[in-house]
Amino acid sequence: MTFSQKQKQIGLGAFAALIIIGVWLFYNRWTREDAANAQHYRVAMLEVREAIFYANDKGGLINPNDVQYLLDRYSIAVQEAELVRDDVLSKLHSKLPDAWHDLFVPSTQIYVRALRDQDRDLARQAGLLQDDWVRWLRLNGHQIKVPPAPTCNDG
Repeated sequence: MTFSQKQKQIGLGAFAALIIIGVWLFYNRWTREDAANAQHYRVAMLEVREAIFYANDKGGLINPNDVQYLLDRYSIAVQEAELVRDDVLSKLHSKLPDAWHDLFVPSTQIYVRALRDQDRDLARQAGLLQDDWVRWLRLNGHQIKVPPAPTCNDG
């Protein structure tokens, strides 16, 4: 193989790599709208985390004011979770849409019902789903990078 043939092969290989990278960037870039939508994921997660920390801090002794606080956190989380688009969830992690709809959203919705109805059985069911969500997140969460919220200075 001559030097010029080697250069052509290297050039073709580099060109193919650039095409692959370009296609990946096209499908995985964060548009302003996608980044804004991803913030709903962030808020839903933060609301549930705040509810969990709050309940744990109370040590299981929850009075009516505590119930309302938890209900507010979980209600906001449900509203925010339902606003996240599946294409955005997929950009965060390829398997996140399934885990989100099978674990996170149902557990959060069930917690809302359990708190409203003061139903311990529902709370247990929500807790089991939430445990499954936390396990999934521990295995996969390190791969999830939420883009920053767009600002008015962003193009």
